[in-house]
Order: sequence, then C-alpha cells, then structure tokens
Amino acid sequence: MNGNGNYKKAIMAGACFAVAVSMAFCIPESALSNSQNDLEAKAVMQAARKFLDAEVRRDYPAIYACFAPSSPYAKTNSYEQYLAQAKSAPDRVVKYRIVDISYIKNNEDRQTFSSVDKIAQVEVDVTFLHVSTKYRSEVNIGFIFLKEGGRWYKS
Repeated sequence: MNGNGNYKKAIMAGACFAVAVSMAFCIPESALSNSQNDLEAKAVMQAARKFLDAEVRRDYPAIYACFAPSSPYAKTNSYEQYLAQAKSAPDRVVKYRIVDISYIKNNEDRQTFSSVDKIAQVEVDVTFLHVSTKYRSEVNIGFIFLKEGGRWYKS
C-alpha cells in the first residue's frame, strides 16, 4: 500500500489476495457433517461481524487484531504503520451488509499455507464514505477469512 494511505485500495488489494489464496485451495465440498458446517459457518460469520463492526467503529486496535498471523498485510505492516495508513485514508467503512458465505473449504495446500486449516469467503456489500466529499459508494467485496489454530481471522 502506498504512502497516501488509501484504505479502500487496501481492502480491494485484500480481495485480489483472496483470489490468489482461493486458487491454491481445492474446490470440492468438505466432508464435514451439516452440524459441523453450521458451527463453522457461525464462527466465520462471527469473525466477519467482529472485523466489520470494528471497521465501522474505527476501532483500530480491534481491526488489526482481526488480521490473520499469516496475512501478508500483517506480516509486512506493524500496528503503527497500519494505524498511520488507516487514519490518513480518504475513505472509511460506514455501513455493511453480509450477503452470504460463498464457501468454506479445507486447506489443500499445506506446503504454501502451512498454518491455515481452512479458508472462507464472505460476500459483503460495503458502504464507503469519502471523508472530504461526503460521497458514499457501495462496493460488493468477497472478504477472505482464514482459520488458524482453531480461530477465524481476516486474511
């Protein structure tokens, strides 16, 4: 992410990372029972709401805590770097609506993503506010969540 802190671009870059990560995982349905799938879906939704609610509140420590330990963003940006980028961003999340969980899959590529147990994509309609113009725009984004060590994180 460049120095101007365009947070909307960072979120969209995360969506591009999501495509790359999802391509590394096998598409077939999980062998989990329906009750296990329901519990997993509930946990993914909880993680998505936690992340997105923190975005709306602009609770920067909570947002950063949602990032997966294996996330390329978290690996290359300290909390202080993230905070500077987030605070200087011209756009911010003001509202969201979770549309669906697109998928939840087992990690089939342990060589590349050794700490990731599962991957999920959550489709969300996100409303951004451009701070200086007060213009609102709605974007549909597929956020990727990773399960590491029994916990779901934002990628």
